[in-house]
Amino acid sequence: MHEYDKKILSFISRNKSATIQDIEKNLGIEPSAVSSVIERLASQDAIEVSKQEEYAIKITDEGKEYLNSGFPEEVLIKEIKHIGGNRDLSLIIGNIAVSWAKKNRWIEIKDGKARLTKEGEKISNSFEYKPRELLKTIAESPKQGYATIVKERRDEIDVLVKRNIIEIKQHNVVKEISITKKGIALLSSEEKGIGQLTRDAITSEKWRKEGFRQYNISAETEKIYPARMHPLHEFLNYIRDIWVGMGFTEVSGPIVESAFWSFDALFSPQDHPTRDMQDTFFLSNPRTIDIDDVALLNRVKEKHEKGWGDTWKEEIAKQSVLRTHTTSVTAHYMKKFGNAAKGDYPIKLFSIGRAFRNESIDYKHLAEFYQTDGIVIGDNLTLANLMYIMKSFYKNLGIKAEFMPSYFPFVEPGLQVYYYDEKKKDTIELNGAGIIRKEITDAMGTNKTILAWGIGLERPMFNFMKMDSIVELYKNDIGWLRNREELKL
Repeated sequence: MHEYDKKILSFISRNKSATIQDIEKNLGIEPSAVSSVIERLASQDAIEVSKQEEYAIKITDEGKEYLNSGFPEEVLIKEIKHIGGNRDLSLIIGNIAVSWAKKNRWIEIKDGKARLTKEGEKISNSFEYKPRELLKTIAESPKQGYATIVKERRDEIDVLVKRNIIEIKQHNVVKEISITKKGIALLSSEEKGIGQLTRDAITSEKWRKEGFRQYNISAETEKIYPARMHPLHEFLNYIRDIWVGMGFTEVSGPIVESAFWSFDALFSPQDHPTRDMQDTFFLSNPRTIDIDDVALLNRVKEKHEKGWGDTWKEEIAKQSVLRTHTTSVTAHYMKKFGNAAKGDYPIKLFSIGRAFRNESIDYKHLAEFYQTDGIVIGDNLTLANLMYIMKSFYKNLGIKAEFMPSYFPFVEPGLQVYYYDEKKKDTIELNGAGIIRKEITDAMGTNKTILAWGIGLERPMFNFMKMDSIVELYKNDIGWLRNREELKL
Protein backbone atom coordinates (compact mmCIF):
# COMPACT_ATOMS: atom_id res chain seq x y z
CA MET A 1 0.00 0.00 0.00
CA HIS A 2 1.31 3.45 -0.89
CA GLU A 3 2.27 5.74 1.98
CA TYR A 4 -0.54 8.18 1.15
CA ASP A 5 -3.09 5.36 0.88
CA LYS A 6 -2.19 4.17 4.35
CA LYS A 7 -2.22 7.67 5.88
CA ILE A 8 -5.60 8.59 4.44
CA LEU A 9 -7.18 5.22 5.21
CA SER A 10 -5.91 5.40 8.82
CA PHE A 11 -7.24 8.95 9.22
CA ILE A 12 -10.71 8.01 7.96
CA SER A 13 -10.71 4.92 10.20
CA ARG A 14 -9.85 6.95 13.31
CA ASN A 15 -12.53 9.55 12.62
CA LYS A 16 -15.17 7.09 11.28
CA SER A 17 -15.73 9.50 8.38
CA ALA A 18 -14.06 12.55 6.85
CA THR A 19 -14.28 15.11 4.08
CA ILE A 20 -11.58 15.91 1.51
CA GLN A 21 -11.05 19.23 3.30
CA ASP A 22 -10.46 17.40 6.63
CA ILE A 23 -7.84 15.15 5.00
CA GLU A 24 -6.01 18.03 3.32
CA LYS A 25 -5.98 20.12 6.50
CA ASN A 26 -4.86 17.40 8.91
CA LEU A 27 -2.47 15.38 6.76
CA GLY A 28 -0.93 18.18 4.70
CA ILE A 29 -1.21 16.25 1.44
CA GLU A 30 -1.61 18.11 -1.87
CA PRO A 31 -5.25 18.33 -3.05
CA SER A 32 -4.43 16.62 -6.38
CA ALA A 33 -2.80 13.70 -4.54
CA VAL A 34 -5.76 13.40 -2.13
CA SER A 35 -8.22 13.20 -5.05
CA SER A 36 -6.09 10.55 -6.76
CA VAL A 37 -5.86 8.40 -3.61
CA ILE A 38 -9.60 8.74 -2.89
CA GLU A 39 -10.41 7.60 -6.42
CA ARG A 40 -8.02 4.65 -6.13
CA LEU A 41 -9.30 3.52 -2.70
CA ALA A 42 -12.91 3.82 -3.89
CA SER A 43 -12.14 1.62 -6.93
CA GLN A 44 -10.77 -1.01 -4.47
CA ASP A 45 -13.99 -0.78 -2.39
CA ALA A 46 -11.83 0.25 0.59
CA ILE A 47 -13.93 3.38 1.16
CA GLU A 48 -17.43 4.61 0.41
CA VAL A 49 -17.72 8.08 -1.13
CA SER A 50 -20.92 10.07 -0.78
CA LYS A 51 -21.30 12.65 -3.57
CA GLN A 52 -23.69 15.49 -4.23
CA GLU A 53 -24.47 17.14 -7.55
CA GLU A 54 -23.75 20.86 -7.74
CA TYR A 55 -24.31 23.30 -10.57
CA ALA A 56 -22.76 26.55 -11.71
CA ILE A 57 -25.10 28.66 -13.85
CA LYS A 58 -24.00 31.77 -15.72
CA ILE A 59 -26.38 34.10 -17.56
CA THR A 60 -24.80 35.12 -20.88
CA ASP A 61 -24.75 38.69 -22.20
CA GLU A 62 -27.60 37.72 -24.53
CA GLY A 63 -29.52 36.33 -21.55
CA LYS A 64 -28.98 39.54 -19.56
CA GLU A 65 -30.40 41.53 -22.47
CA TYR A 66 -33.47 39.26 -22.61
CA LEU A 67 -33.89 39.54 -18.84
CA ASN A 68 -34.06 43.32 -19.05
CA SER A 69 -35.94 43.93 -22.31
CA GLY A 70 -37.77 40.65 -22.94
CA PHE A 71 -37.21 37.67 -25.22
CA PRO A 72 -37.26 38.40 -29.00
CA GLU A 73 -40.54 36.51 -29.41
CA GLU A 74 -42.13 38.57 -26.61
CA VAL A 75 -40.99 41.82 -28.23
CA LEU A 76 -42.27 40.62 -31.64
CA ILE A 77 -45.75 39.77 -30.33
CA LYS A 78 -46.11 43.14 -28.60
CA GLU A 79 -45.02 44.87 -31.82
CA ILE A 80 -47.53 42.91 -33.95
CA LYS A 81 -50.34 43.59 -31.45
CA HIS A 82 -49.45 47.27 -31.48
CA ILE A 83 -49.80 47.56 -35.29
CA GLY A 84 -53.02 45.61 -35.61
CA GLY A 85 -52.31 41.90 -35.63
CA ASN A 86 -50.02 41.23 -38.60
CA ARG A 87 -46.67 42.28 -40.02
CA ASP A 88 -44.66 41.72 -43.22
CA LEU A 89 -41.91 39.14 -42.68
CA SER A 90 -39.47 41.31 -44.62
CA LEU A 91 -39.80 44.02 -41.95
CA ILE A 92 -39.08 41.73 -39.02
CA ILE A 93 -35.52 41.83 -37.71
CA GLY A 94 -34.35 38.62 -36.13
CA ASN A 95 -35.23 35.20 -37.45
CA ILE A 96 -35.14 33.75 -33.92
CA ALA A 97 -38.19 35.79 -32.89
CA VAL A 98 -40.32 34.38 -35.73
CA SER A 99 -39.12 30.83 -35.09
CA TRP A 100 -40.02 30.85 -31.39
CA ALA A 101 -43.26 32.76 -31.87
CA LYS A 102 -44.33 30.04 -34.34
CA LYS A 103 -43.19 27.28 -31.98
CA ASN A 104 -45.27 28.83 -29.17
CA ARG A 105 -48.25 29.00 -31.59
CA TRP A 106 -48.50 32.74 -31.15
CA ILE A 107 -48.30 33.51 -34.88
CA GLU A 108 -48.87 31.88 -38.23
CA ILE A 109 -47.15 32.73 -41.52
CA LYS A 110 -49.40 33.40 -44.47
CA ASP A 111 -48.85 35.36 -47.70
CA GLY A 112 -45.52 36.70 -46.45
CA LYS A 113 -47.08 38.09 -43.24
CA ALA A 114 -46.84 37.08 -39.60
CA ARG A 115 -50.38 37.03 -38.15
CA LEU A 116 -51.42 36.57 -34.54
CA THR A 117 -53.18 33.31 -33.66
CA LYS A 118 -55.87 33.08 -31.00
CA GLU A 119 -53.14 32.18 -28.52
CA GLY A 120 -51.12 35.22 -29.60
CA GLU A 121 -54.10 37.54 -29.21
CA LYS A 122 -54.54 36.42 -25.59
CA ILE A 123 -51.12 37.76 -24.64
CA SER A 124 -51.36 40.95 -22.58
CA ASN A 125 -48.80 43.35 -21.12
CA SER A 126 -49.08 41.51 -17.79
CA PHE A 127 -48.35 38.16 -19.44
CA GLU A 128 -45.50 36.32 -17.67
CA TYR A 129 -43.43 34.38 -20.20
CA LYS A 130 -42.14 31.18 -18.59
CA PRO A 131 -38.57 31.31 -19.98
CA ARG A 132 -38.12 34.89 -18.71
CA GLU A 133 -39.66 33.97 -15.35
CA LEU A 134 -37.15 31.07 -15.11
CA LEU A 135 -34.29 33.39 -16.09
CA LYS A 136 -35.35 35.82 -13.37
CA THR A 137 -35.51 32.97 -10.82
CA ILE A 138 -31.94 31.96 -11.72
CA ALA A 139 -30.70 35.55 -11.47
CA GLU A 140 -32.22 36.00 -8.00
CA SER A 141 -31.33 32.55 -6.63
CA PRO A 142 -28.24 31.90 -4.46
CA LYS A 143 -25.75 29.41 -5.91
CA GLN A 144 -26.78 26.68 -3.49
CA GLY A 145 -30.31 26.86 -4.91
CA TYR A 146 -29.26 26.01 -8.47
CA ALA A 147 -29.49 22.25 -7.89
CA THR A 148 -33.17 22.52 -6.91
CA ILE A 149 -33.99 24.69 -9.94
CA VAL A 150 -32.26 22.26 -12.32
CA LYS A 151 -33.96 19.24 -10.75
CA GLU A 152 -37.44 20.76 -10.92
CA ARG A 153 -37.15 22.49 -14.33
CA ARG A 154 -34.54 20.47 -16.26
CA ASP A 155 -36.34 20.61 -19.67
CA GLU A 156 -36.78 24.38 -19.49
CA ILE A 157 -33.14 24.79 -18.41
CA ASP A 158 -31.99 22.73 -21.43
CA VAL A 159 -33.90 25.06 -23.78
CA LEU A 160 -32.16 28.13 -22.31
CA VAL A 161 -28.79 26.39 -22.73
CA LYS A 162 -29.50 25.53 -26.38
CA ARG A 163 -30.47 29.14 -27.02
CA ASN A 164 -27.18 30.36 -25.50
CA ILE A 165 -29.08 32.29 -22.85
CA ILE A 166 -27.39 30.51 -19.95
CA GLU A 167 -24.29 28.36 -19.51
CA ILE A 168 -24.44 25.51 -17.03
CA LYS A 169 -21.74 23.29 -15.60
CA GLN A 170 -22.40 20.24 -13.46
CA HIS A 171 -19.93 18.60 -11.11
CA ASN A 172 -20.13 16.06 -8.34
CA VAL A 173 -18.82 17.21 -4.98
CA VAL A 174 -17.54 14.68 -2.43
CA LYS A 175 -19.51 15.28 0.77
CA GLU A 176 -18.36 12.45 3.04
CA ILE A 177 -15.89 9.52 2.97
CA SER A 178 -16.17 6.46 5.21
CA ILE A 179 -14.08 3.30 5.49
CA THR A 180 -15.53 -0.10 4.55
CA LYS A 181 -14.90 -3.54 6.06
CA LYS A 182 -12.57 -4.22 3.16
CA GLY A 183 -10.67 -1.01 3.98
CA ILE A 184 -10.31 -2.02 7.65
CA ALA A 185 -9.06 -5.45 6.58
CA LEU A 186 -6.62 -3.81 4.18
CA LEU A 187 -5.18 -1.68 6.99
CA SER A 188 -4.82 -4.59 9.42
CA SER A 189 -3.13 -6.82 6.87
CA GLU A 190 -0.62 -4.16 5.80
CA GLU A 191 2.74 -5.80 5.32
CA LYS A 192 5.89 -4.65 7.06
CA GLY A 193 8.78 -3.39 5.01
CA ILE A 194 9.66 -0.44 2.86
CA GLY A 195 6.97 0.54 0.40
CA GLN A 196 8.78 3.47 -1.15
CA LEU A 197 12.50 3.72 -1.82
CA THR A 198 13.75 7.06 -0.45
CA ARG A 199 17.17 8.69 0.03
CA ASP A 200 16.90 8.10 3.77
CA ALA A 201 16.09 4.39 3.30
CA ILE A 202 19.20 3.98 1.14
CA THR A 203 21.70 5.97 3.26
CA SER A 204 20.51 4.46 6.55
CA GLU A 205 20.51 0.98 5.04
CA LYS A 206 17.03 0.57 6.51
CA TRP A 207 16.16 -1.52 3.48
CA ARG A 208 18.65 -4.20 4.60
CA LYS A 209 16.92 -4.59 7.96
CA GLU A 210 13.23 -4.26 6.95
CA GLY A 211 13.26 -5.46 3.38
CA PHE A 212 10.73 -4.43 0.76
CA ARG A 213 7.03 -4.98 0.51
CA GLN A 214 5.75 -7.05 -2.38
CA TYR A 215 4.82 -5.02 -5.44
CA ASN A 216 1.41 -5.85 -6.88
CA ILE A 217 1.74 -5.43 -10.64
CA SER A 218 -1.97 -6.15 -11.12
CA ALA A 219 -3.11 -3.33 -8.82
CA GLU A 220 -5.36 -0.73 -10.39
CA THR A 221 -3.70 2.52 -11.36
CA GLU A 222 -4.98 5.97 -12.08
CA LYS A 223 -6.67 6.06 -15.48
CA ILE A 224 -4.82 8.08 -18.10
CA TYR A 225 -6.69 9.95 -20.83
CA PRO A 226 -4.50 10.36 -23.92
CA ALA A 227 -5.39 12.90 -26.60
CA ARG A 228 -8.11 11.60 -28.92
CA MET A 229 -9.70 12.89 -32.08
CA HIS A 230 -13.34 13.93 -31.79
CA PRO A 231 -15.47 11.01 -33.06
CA LEU A 232 -17.19 13.17 -35.65
CA HIS A 233 -13.90 14.23 -37.25
CA GLU A 234 -12.65 10.67 -37.02
CA PHE A 235 -15.75 9.65 -38.97
CA LEU A 236 -15.33 12.46 -41.52
CA ASN A 237 -11.79 11.29 -42.22
CA TYR A 238 -13.11 7.78 -42.75
CA ILE A 239 -15.68 9.11 -45.24
CA ARG A 240 -12.88 10.99 -47.00
CA ASP A 241 -10.87 7.75 -47.27
CA ILE A 242 -13.87 5.93 -48.79
CA TRP A 243 -14.31 8.50 -51.58
CA VAL A 244 -10.59 8.66 -52.33
CA GLY A 245 -10.52 4.86 -52.41
CA MET A 246 -13.33 4.95 -54.97
CA GLY A 247 -11.29 7.23 -57.22
CA PHE A 248 -12.82 10.58 -56.30
CA THR A 249 -10.99 13.92 -55.84
CA GLU A 250 -11.87 16.27 -52.96
CA VAL A 251 -12.98 19.86 -53.64
CA SER A 252 -14.16 22.64 -51.30
CA GLY A 253 -16.05 25.93 -51.31
CA PRO A 254 -17.28 28.79 -49.09
CA ILE A 255 -19.80 28.45 -46.25
CA VAL A 256 -21.14 31.97 -46.93
CA GLU A 257 -22.59 31.78 -50.42
CA SER A 258 -24.91 33.67 -52.74
CA ALA A 259 -28.46 32.40 -53.25
CA PHE A 260 -27.45 32.12 -56.91
CA TRP A 261 -25.05 29.23 -56.30
CA SER A 262 -27.12 27.71 -53.49
CA PHE A 263 -30.43 27.77 -55.37
CA ASP A 264 -30.67 29.51 -58.76
CA ALA A 265 -27.78 27.73 -60.48
CA LEU A 266 -29.40 24.46 -59.31
CA PHE A 267 -32.76 25.36 -60.90
CA SER A 268 -34.51 25.87 -57.58
CA PRO A 269 -37.38 28.34 -58.20
CA GLN A 270 -37.13 31.65 -56.40
CA ASP A 271 -40.43 31.04 -54.60
CA HIS A 272 -39.46 27.52 -53.48
CA PRO A 273 -40.21 26.80 -49.76
CA THR A 274 -36.55 25.92 -49.10
CA ARG A 275 -35.68 29.60 -49.53
CA ASP A 276 -38.15 30.65 -46.87
CA MET A 277 -36.48 32.34 -43.91
CA GLN A 278 -37.72 29.47 -41.73
CA ASP A 279 -35.32 27.10 -43.54
CA THR A 280 -32.49 29.34 -44.74
CA PHE A 281 -30.22 31.62 -42.71
CA PHE A 282 -30.00 34.93 -44.59
CA LEU A 283 -27.10 37.21 -43.68
CA SER A 284 -27.13 40.95 -43.06
CA ASN A 285 -23.35 41.33 -43.49
CA PRO A 286 -22.68 40.92 -46.32
CA ARG A 287 -26.29 41.32 -47.39
CA THR A 288 -25.54 40.56 -51.05
CA ILE A 289 -22.85 38.78 -53.09
CA ASP A 290 -22.27 39.76 -56.73
CA ILE A 291 -22.17 37.19 -59.55
CA ASP A 292 -19.33 38.07 -61.93
CA ASP A 293 -20.24 35.72 -64.81
CA VAL A 294 -22.88 37.79 -66.65
CA ALA A 295 -23.30 35.20 -69.43
CA LEU A 296 -24.02 32.45 -66.88
CA LEU A 297 -26.38 34.77 -65.04
CA ASN A 298 -28.37 35.40 -68.22
CA ARG A 299 -28.51 31.68 -69.12
CA VAL A 300 -29.81 30.81 -65.65
CA LYS A 301 -32.38 33.60 -65.88
CA GLU A 302 -33.58 32.29 -69.24
CA LYS A 303 -33.94 28.72 -67.92
CA HIS A 304 -35.88 29.87 -64.85
CA GLU A 305 -38.33 32.09 -66.71
CA LYS A 306 -38.91 29.44 -69.36
CA GLY A 307 -39.07 26.50 -66.97
CA TRP A 308 -40.98 28.03 -64.06
CA GLY A 309 -42.99 30.66 -65.96
CA ASP A 310 -42.23 33.46 -63.55
CA THR A 311 -40.10 36.60 -63.51
CA TRP A 312 -36.58 35.87 -62.29
CA LYS A 313 -35.07 38.58 -60.06
CA GLU A 314 -31.35 39.16 -59.90
CA GLU A 315 -31.59 40.86 -56.48
CA ILE A 316 -32.96 37.61 -55.00
CA ALA A 317 -30.10 35.62 -56.56
CA LYS A 318 -27.57 37.99 -54.97
CA GLN A 319 -28.87 37.44 -51.42
CA SER A 320 -26.17 36.26 -49.01
CA VAL A 321 -26.92 32.99 -47.19
CA LEU A 322 -25.29 30.30 -45.10
CA ARG A 323 -25.23 27.41 -47.55
CA THR A 324 -28.11 25.01 -46.96
CA HIS A 325 -26.23 22.16 -48.63
CA THR A 326 -22.75 21.46 -49.95
CA THR A 327 -24.25 21.03 -53.41
CA SER A 328 -23.40 24.71 -53.85
CA VAL A 329 -19.74 23.57 -53.94
CA THR A 330 -20.33 21.00 -56.67
CA ALA A 331 -22.36 23.58 -58.62
CA HIS A 332 -19.18 25.64 -59.08
CA TYR A 333 -17.29 22.56 -60.28
CA MET A 334 -20.02 21.54 -62.73
CA LYS A 335 -19.27 24.78 -64.55
CA LYS A 336 -15.49 24.48 -64.11
CA PHE A 337 -15.18 20.90 -65.39
CA GLY A 338 -18.21 20.69 -67.69
CA ASN A 339 -15.93 21.28 -70.66
CA ALA A 340 -12.64 19.64 -69.70
CA ALA A 341 -10.08 18.44 -72.21
CA LYS A 342 -11.08 15.44 -74.30
CA GLY A 343 -10.16 12.19 -72.59
CA ASP A 344 -10.38 13.55 -69.03
CA TYR A 345 -13.85 12.07 -68.42
CA PRO A 346 -15.35 10.74 -66.28
CA ILE A 347 -14.49 13.36 -63.65
CA LYS A 348 -15.36 12.24 -60.10
CA LEU A 349 -15.46 14.89 -57.34
CA PHE A 350 -16.61 15.03 -53.71
CA SER A 351 -16.75 17.61 -50.93
CA ILE A 352 -17.19 17.40 -47.15
CA GLY A 353 -18.35 20.39 -45.13
CA ARG A 354 -20.92 22.02 -42.90
CA ALA A 355 -24.38 23.08 -44.03
CA PHE A 356 -27.01 25.12 -42.18
CA ARG A 357 -30.81 24.95 -42.01
CA ASN A 358 -33.17 26.50 -39.51
CA GLU A 359 -34.81 23.20 -38.57
CA SER A 360 -36.62 22.03 -35.45
CA ILE A 361 -34.13 20.06 -33.37
CA ASP A 362 -34.84 16.39 -32.66
CA TYR A 363 -32.79 13.20 -32.41
CA LYS A 364 -31.99 13.19 -36.13
CA HIS A 365 -32.15 16.93 -37.03
CA LEU A 366 -29.90 19.88 -36.17
CA ALA A 367 -29.60 23.45 -37.46
CA GLU A 368 -25.95 22.76 -38.34
CA PHE A 369 -24.73 19.49 -39.78
CA TYR A 370 -22.09 17.92 -42.00
CA GLN A 371 -22.69 16.81 -45.57
CA THR A 372 -20.72 15.11 -48.26
CA ASP A 373 -21.69 15.91 -51.84
CA GLY A 374 -20.44 14.30 -54.99
CA ILE A 375 -20.73 14.46 -58.76
CA VAL A 376 -19.59 12.34 -61.68
CA ILE A 377 -19.30 14.19 -65.01
CA GLY A 378 -19.13 12.09 -68.15
CA ASP A 379 -20.86 10.57 -71.17
CA ASN A 380 -23.59 7.93 -71.28
CA LEU A 381 -23.98 7.81 -67.50
CA THR A 382 -27.22 6.25 -66.20
CA LEU A 383 -29.25 5.83 -63.03
CA ALA A 384 -27.75 2.34 -62.70
CA ASN A 385 -24.27 3.91 -62.43
CA LEU A 386 -25.53 6.23 -59.69
CA MET A 387 -27.17 3.41 -57.71
CA TYR A 388 -23.96 1.36 -57.94
CA ILE A 389 -21.94 4.28 -56.53
CA MET A 390 -24.40 4.72 -53.65
CA LYS A 391 -24.47 1.00 -52.82
CA SER A 392 -20.65 0.84 -52.93
CA PHE A 393 -20.30 3.87 -50.66
CA TYR A 394 -22.74 2.60 -48.02
CA LYS A 395 -21.33 -0.93 -48.19
CA ASN A 396 -18.12 0.56 -46.77
CA LEU A 397 -20.23 1.81 -43.85
CA GLY A 398 -21.96 -1.52 -43.29
CA ILE A 399 -25.29 -0.06 -44.38
CA LYS A 400 -27.63 -1.75 -46.82
CA ALA A 401 -28.86 1.12 -48.97
CA GLU A 402 -32.41 1.05 -50.37
CA PHE A 403 -33.91 3.37 -52.98
CA MET A 404 -37.24 5.00 -53.72
CA PRO A 405 -38.24 7.59 -56.33
CA SER A 406 -38.22 11.15 -55.01
CA TYR A 407 -38.35 14.75 -56.22
CA PHE A 408 -35.57 17.31 -55.96
CA PRO A 409 -35.60 20.53 -58.05
CA PHE A 410 -32.12 20.00 -59.50
CA VAL A 411 -32.29 16.34 -60.60
CA GLU A 412 -34.49 14.31 -62.93
CA PRO A 413 -35.00 11.47 -62.23
CA GLY A 414 -34.43 11.69 -58.46
CA LEU A 415 -33.87 9.06 -55.78
CA GLN A 416 -34.18 8.97 -52.00
CA VAL A 417 -31.62 6.67 -50.35
CA TYR A 418 -32.57 5.22 -46.96
CA TYR A 419 -32.08 2.33 -44.54
CA TYR A 420 -34.17 0.83 -41.75
CA ASP A 421 -32.79 1.30 -38.24
CA GLU A 422 -33.68 -1.81 -36.22
CA LYS A 423 -32.85 -0.18 -32.88
CA LYS A 424 -35.09 2.83 -33.37
CA LYS A 425 -37.64 0.97 -35.53
CA ASP A 426 -37.55 3.88 -37.89
CA THR A 427 -36.73 4.51 -41.54
CA ILE A 428 -33.66 6.76 -41.64
CA GLU A 429 -33.31 8.92 -44.75
CA LEU A 430 -29.68 9.06 -45.82
CA ASN A 431 -29.55 11.26 -48.89
CA GLY A 432 -31.05 12.47 -52.12
CA ALA A 433 -29.49 11.70 -55.48
CA GLY A 434 -30.23 11.86 -59.19
CA ILE A 435 -29.15 12.99 -62.63
CA ILE A 436 -28.64 16.75 -62.94
CA ARG A 437 -31.39 18.34 -65.02
CA LYS A 438 -30.76 19.43 -68.59
CA GLU A 439 -31.75 23.00 -67.67
CA ILE A 440 -28.75 23.13 -65.29
CA THR A 441 -26.18 21.51 -67.56
CA ASP A 442 -27.29 23.74 -70.46
CA ALA A 443 -26.92 26.84 -68.27
CA MET A 444 -23.47 25.61 -67.19
CA GLY A 445 -22.53 25.30 -70.87
CA THR A 446 -21.96 21.56 -70.96
CA ASN A 447 -23.58 18.66 -72.82
CA LYS A 448 -22.23 16.06 -70.38
CA THR A 449 -24.34 13.87 -68.09
CA ILE A 450 -23.82 14.64 -64.40
CA LEU A 451 -24.70 12.27 -61.56
CA ALA A 452 -25.10 14.00 -58.18
CA TRP A 453 -25.87 13.29 -54.52
CA GLY A 454 -25.76 14.92 -51.11
CA ILE A 455 -25.41 12.93 -47.88
CA GLY A 456 -25.95 14.05 -44.28
CA LEU A 457 -23.13 12.47 -42.29
CA GLU A 458 -24.36 12.51 -38.69
CA ARG A 459 -27.14 9.98 -39.28
CA PRO A 460 -24.92 7.12 -40.54
CA MET A 461 -22.97 7.52 -37.29
CA PHE A 462 -25.91 5.84 -35.50
CA ASN A 463 -24.45 2.61 -36.91
CA PHE A 464 -21.06 3.18 -35.28
CA MET A 465 -21.81 4.79 -31.91
CA LYS A 466 -24.27 4.07 -29.15
CA MET A 467 -26.13 7.35 -29.48
CA ASP A 468 -29.76 8.20 -28.85
CA SER A 469 -29.44 11.53 -30.67
CA ILE A 470 -27.00 13.31 -32.98
CA VAL A 471 -27.16 16.19 -30.47
CA GLU A 472 -24.77 14.12 -28.32
CA LEU A 473 -22.00 14.79 -30.85
CA TYR A 474 -22.04 18.51 -30.00
CA LYS A 475 -22.43 18.48 -26.20
CA ASN A 476 -18.65 18.72 -25.59
CA ASP A 477 -19.06 16.44 -22.56
CA ILE A 478 -15.44 15.75 -21.61
CA GLY A 479 -16.39 12.59 -19.72
CA TRP A 480 -18.20 11.15 -22.75
CA LEU A 481 -15.37 12.14 -25.09
CA ARG A 482 -12.78 10.47 -22.85
CA ASN A 483 -14.69 7.26 -22.23
CA ARG A 484 -16.56 6.79 -25.52
CA GLU A 485 -16.15 3.50 -27.28
CA GLU A 486 -13.79 3.37 -30.21
CA LEU A 487 -15.50 3.77 -33.57
CA LYS A 488 -15.89 0.38 -35.22
CA LEU A 489 -15.11 1.47 -38.77
